[in-house]
Amino acid sequence: MRGHLLLDIGPTEGDHGARGIGRYVRGLVDAIGEWPVERQAVVWALAPTGATFPVFAGRTVAAPLLGVRPLDLGWLVGSPLIGRAARRASAEVFHATDPQRPARLRGVRQVVTAYDLIPLREEAILGSWQPHHRHAYRLFLDQLRQADAIVAISHTTADDLVERLGVSRELISVVYPVVARPPAAERRPAVEPTFLFVGALDGHKQPDLAVAALAEFRAAHAGGRLRFIGPSAPEQQARLKAQAARLGVAECISFEGRVSDDELESAFATATALLSTSRIEGFGLPGVEAALRGVPVISVDTAAARETVGSAAVLVPSEAGAIAAAMAAPRAVPDSVRDNLAARFSVKAAAAALWAAYERVLA
Repeated sequence: MRGHLLLDIGPTEGDHGARGIGRYVRGLVDAIGEWPVERQAVVWALAPTGATFPVFAGRTVAAPLLGVRPLDLGWLVGSPLIGRAARRASAEVFHATDPQRPARLRGVRQVVTAYDLIPLREEAILGSWQPHHRHAYRLFLDQLRQADAIVAISHTTADDLVERLGVSRELISVVYPVVARPPAAERRPAVEPTFLFVGALDGHKQPDLAVAALAEFRAAHAGGRLRFIGPSAPEQQARLKAQAARLGVAECISFEGRVSDDELESAFATATALLSTSRIEGFGLPGVEAALRGVPVISVDTAAARETVGSAAVLVPSEAGAIAAAMAAPRAVPDSVRDNLAARFSVKAAAAALWAAYERVLA
């Protein structure tokens, strides 16, 4: 008889819930909903706040204390609380999905989700963290090294795990994020060329490169706007506004923060193209979302971009001039490419890949 597996669904709520990690874990839940009921019965849910999903009716373990912010005290209390929850679910395997809540468990095998190893590749990120944050991250890296199996969100992340942590490739399964193709909607490009940057304004995403590219585009075409959509700190905005002022494009850039799903859909519908200027990503969700909506994608040529939107995007060097040249000739996304992307990142594909990953650790 198969044992049970306990899946942490905590990232679907709180700060993670809207996008990013939360969106990924929601995709896992949707994937499990695609399974036959006998497979579903194997998986229980750990819900730090007591919330759950219908697919886990009668198979949810609540642990409210896990709602403590992981980077404050959550990583201290996580291991005993998760261990207790695993015993309540009679779980032989725990699937850890929150990198901010590393846990060491006795007598329970672990599947650990790896989204990226960007902090290892970007020294400035680690340097900006508080000491206890860095300690929690080191514990997470140890959790990955000691995992019985790893679910990576891309082959790019899998390659990093092998190269930087020495993880055996045989332990890694790739389960892509679920990225739903929306119902057909009319594209309504704005009169003035309008470009989107969707995501946080972190240094590795190079938002300054997008500003520089807009300045070069406007110098050649006397028009063009850039919309930043996503979370940002005041100091991040201040730096970009100062750069935009120096380049004479301050009035052509907007910072719109987090927006609703409907507002994001409207932004995609009116966009000339999406700019993806990151020098490193684990996956790159905005590019896939844009391509599925028929929005041209202009991306810096990275391993993640080649893996995810390589067939749909214009891939360019990490240079303002090259990006500006691509902005002048955005390339439409053919329906056949959109169909292929929709299939690769579908619930059905994730359901098959996730079950294959779980079969490796379930008795």
